Amino acid sequence: MRTQMFAGLVCFLLLCSSPAALGIESGPPAQFGTSDGDGSIDARYTIEREPDQTGRVRVSATIDLPQHVTGLSVRTPAETTVLQADGLRSDGERWRTTGDTETARLTYTVPVGLETTFGQRTADTDDWTLIARQEVSLRARWRWHVGPRPTWNESLALAPGQDGVAGTTAAYIGPHETATRTVEGDRITVIVPVSADLRPNRTAVLDSISHAKRASTAGTDHGHIRVFVAPNRLASGGYTPSNGESDVIVNAGEPVRSPVNVWVHEYRHTRQTVETTPAMDWLGEGSADYHTAALTYGAGEISEQQFRGRITTERHETADLTQPDSWDGPGAQYDKGTRVIAAIDARIREATDSSRTFETVLERLFQQDEPITLALFAETVSAVAGTDLDGFVRQAVTGPAPAVPADALTDPVPRGSGSADTTGRETNAAPIAEAGPATSNAETDAERGHSTESIRPITDRHGKWTALGTLGLVSVLLVRRQQRR
Repeated sequence: MRTQMFAGLVCFLLLCSSPAALGIESGPPAQFGTSDGDGSIDARYTIEREPDQTGRVRVSATIDLPQHVTGLSVRTPAETTVLQADGLRSDGERWRTTGDTETARLTYTVPVGLETTFGQRTADTDDWTLIARQEVSLRARWRWHVGPRPTWNESLALAPGQDGVAGTTAAYIGPHETATRTVEGDRITVIVPVSADLRPNRTAVLDSISHAKRASTAGTDHGHIRVFVAPNRLASGGYTPSNGESDVIVNAGEPVRSPVNVWVHEYRHTRQTVETTPAMDWLGEGSADYHTAALTYGAGEISEQQFRGRITTERHETADLTQPDSWDGPGAQYDKGTRVIAAIDARIREATDSSRTFETVLERLFQQDEPITLALFAETVSAVAGTDLDGFVRQAVTGPAPAVPADALTDPVPRGSGSADTTGRETNAAPIAEAGPATSNAETDAERGHSTESIRPITDRHGKWTALGTLGLVSVLLVRRQQRR
């Protein structure tokens, strides 16, 4: 009888320990970089200049941990000098939380001077500092028990007394002026350092980006876009520290009236939330460059001849876009990529009497929960066009550049109203995960580019069921003990 009672107790304990009974969601994991209340690990980087150490900045990182995160370790950027740690101890390579730490702090200095394929994008000088978040970010790894899957959120702030602007993925400190415009309820702010000789006036920059915003429907529509104007001494072109985020950096010398309008190109990157396989990495740059030419032409800032010349370029026309190692230069994804997207857009317009465009393809792709492959890309193009374009798309991407029926693109501005579904795409987080900046992606001959940040999950199936396993083990021991009696 007692044995049966204990067996019943075991069942009761196991039932009460189930995810449903404990209030644990058993659905898909939470999105990386999106706060979900108690489930997030929040890392805030507060930046200040080091007057006596030109080329370096001081960073105070504050990390707030939810209760169900039982251990966290971080790795600092290269050439970091740690000045102070609170709630963290060093094991030589990483800094690990101690005890029941709820808030950990690490103060350190790091060098500033982000280099990409085409030159230096950030700097710390005697008079000003322009920095990208990945230069100061920690790489984090954590363990957690029962509860919501943790997410890793990063933000930038400026220390008191620092004159500047902090965005989501970039910050500027130093004498500057700003110009802001509200478009469809969202703000666009241009931050212009005093040391920058801005070639187009601020009104022209805001006009160009505003037009692009109103005409774009695919991807994330941010409440506040920050355009950091880079002083002319830095690399020409532009840079987006993280696709899908709201900050861009554009060199002060870049013109607006150009088929490779960098201001619009980088804006288009802020809308890109799609993840691609390596064979489709060209899509981000190719589509951004094509829509840059189309939107700039649609705004009346370039001639039809300039537009046609850009979308029919013969540069890198034989490149297989799925094989970046075979390219004879990083410009292939921009030049041939632009021509491929233009050709696809023209055929979609022809097949649908211009009721659909390539922007419709992007709207659908940006809603995918899986990396974009060539097969999925071709399938989506065919679905949007309402006709089988699979063979055409594959040949255009991997073979010689296709012909572009430019007459079909006489009204190149993407059509549509409202915005695409911008629900956050989820990341497959695991009980142990590492998050931090990835290396910069290659840019183009015209000095444009972007980089992305990534999370690389490391599966640890132990953590999730720690509480359930412990209760089950205790119950079994109680039953065995009763049986011995």
